[in-house]
Amino acid sequence: MDRPNNTPLVTLRNLHKQYGGGETVLKDINLAVNQGEFIGLIGPSGCGKSTLLKMIAGLTPVTGGILDIAGKTPSDARDRMSFIFQEATLLPWLTVHKNIQTTMRLHRVDKQECLRVADKMATLVGLENVKGFYPRQLSGGMQMRVSIARALSISPQILLLDEPFGALDEMTRDHLNEELLRIRSIEAWTAFFVTHSVSEAVFLSTEIIVLTANPGTIYKKIAVDFPYPRTAKTRESPEFQRLVGEVSHHLRSVDR
Repeated sequence: MDRPNNTPLVTLRNLHKQYGGGETVLKDINLAVNQGEFIGLIGPSGCGKSTLLKMIAGLTPVTGGILDIAGKTPSDARDRMSFIFQEATLLPWLTVHKNIQTTMRLHRVDKQECLRVADKMATLVGLENVKGFYPRQLSGGMQMRVSIARALSISPQILLLDEPFGALDEMTRDHLNEELLRIRSIEAWTAFFVTHSVSEAVFLSTEIIVLTANPGTIYKKIAVDFPYPRTAKTRESPEFQRLVGEVSHHLRSVDR
């Protein structure tokens, strides 16, 4: 069911995470995210960025507070979400085409529909000419494209990305950033994106959340107003460089 225009798609209110009786990982996280937003999450190592994604995905339970996804709990809203991890996590014995189908198979999608959607997704991410290749025959960037295609195959409303381009060289990362935004303009999902790259966060996001560590709390929310589509020229603009500097300053402040 569609949400009213003034109702956030994802609401985090006084969210708290603690593992057992140990250290508090996240504390008093308050965030309202509307449909179509792209939220960049940055902060020092250990500040709980990945834990926050896993809580939204329902992969780890909430200790306290409220986490509402379109009126549902994370566990009940799992069919609305896809998760892209730091590694492509492809099955080495399956081709590109069959790897794209794996999530649909788990959702018991009809075989013919799986084939149709896998063809569509392969074309969407620019892999239509290597559908019969195996992961070992692909570059790191191409493997990540397969992972993106697999995640998008179930038409998620929310896409959770845990530093998916961190292991790639800068040129490949920049290109995939542009591709990701191109796909988003077509698929129109809402994104939560964890990264350690300030430039990447500024390029992709509609809003950047800077987290502190020990425990993880929200230090700063920074709106990114650059219009879409964003291109290589966006990165060259003085406004882009100014915002990268501003976000970097806040990040240094919480990392002292």
